[in-house]
Amino acid sequence: MLEASAAACIVTLAATPIVIVGMRRMAAIDEVTARSSHQVPTPRGGGIAVVLGLFAGIGLAVCIPGPGDARDLLSLTIGIAPFGLIGLVEDLSGIAPPRRLALHVTAAVVAVTAVRGAVLDDPVPSGTTVLLVTIIAPVWITAFVNVFNFMDGINGISVTTAVLAGAAFTVLGAVQHVDAITTGGALTAAAALGFGPFNFPRARIFLGDVGSYSLGAAIALLAVRAVLAGIPVETALAPTALYLADTAWTLLRRVRAKEQWYLPHRTHAYQRLTTAGWSHTRVTGLVGVLTAVLVALGFAADGPLPVRLLADTAAGLVLLGYLNAPQRVAAGRPPPRHSRAVPARPHPSPMPAASPMPAASPTPAASPTPAASPTPAASGVAAIPSQRRPTNPDRTDRTDGTRPLGDAGRSH
Repeated sequence: MLEASAAACIVTLAATPIVIVGMRRMAAIDEVTARSSHQVPTPRGGGIAVVLGLFAGIGLAVCIPGPGDARDLLSLTIGIAPFGLIGLVEDLSGIAPPRRLALHVTAAVVAVTAVRGAVLDDPVPSGTTVLLVTIIAPVWITAFVNVFNFMDGINGISVTTAVLAGAAFTVLGAVQHVDAITTGGALTAAAALGFGPFNFPRARIFLGDVGSYSLGAAIALLAVRAVLAGIPVETALAPTALYLADTAWTLLRRVRAKEQWYLPHRTHAYQRLTTAGWSHTRVTGLVGVLTAVLVALGFAADGPLPVRLLADTAAGLVLLGYLNAPQRVAAGRPPPRHSRAVPARPHPSPMPAASPMPAASPTPAASPTPAASPTPAASGVAAIPSQRRPTNPDRTDRTDGTRPLGDAGRSH
């Protein structure tokens, strides 16, 4: 497993610079729009390198004798490949949403068929297993692939989640003695880790649809495989809980606000945190820490009923705190600094009419006083003395990096 994981990471690391050049030449660039979280055009499609790394690791794991069933690993390949191809076409030329959804459902059915053939050795499976494999699993895979794609909006967030999810499944498979989950999780984490330096903290390339679809499919399939192995649902879904909660809550909030929920937007909790002033690094760090906490609570849920209930309650509180974080951050942010009017200095008292300066000299040419030091009236300025306005430290055109609240999002 170590050799295969190293291969997945190294292949991804080596292939990503080549993919960057290729995507630039094919003009597969994410331009800056009103919904963008980045401020410079950035190539997409970096997930090509991730898929190559995954497949290299799986191929080596199948060839090297050791623990793990080759059928399970090959089923993971069959499940990931269709989603990767769909994402690649989407990155290069685009696919209409109805057709894209139909392709996702078809790819999910293919993936579930592969998993079913690899894990259902019982000739007479239970009714629950049949329901899971035939109905729930395709819906779950289709939904989570899109959820993972929706959440891939800032630097490093999906790479971090994929690394944590893969590591969680690696440990879970080792504890439950399911080698396919152990190896699949390790390969997923390694491939995502190899892509990380190019996407975080500064993004030289994005995962694109090919990357988010492939990693989403890998994580969804590992969760299905875990549930089929008898692992509690909370434990199997713990690495995905934050992504699921953010997407579900955002959808519900938009529906209740009578918005056109199916249109693109920028109102996920993690996006609202960046709008409130947090950097991509800070938001990604928060998501990573909370995902690790949820994974730990998921492991605790695989225990006695009282412990399971306590762990589930704690996980719910963690998710609730995350969903309310944007509102708290926005409320605690200091108000924007606006330009304050500079108070006008009082004008000097007018000179007494009885003794005007110009009239005191009968010969203007003989007295240089008016030319050398003209009075306000002589200078043509309507009784306003020449003076420099004092510097105002609260102006909004500061150059020290501080921006008013209304400014655009921060740069990558």
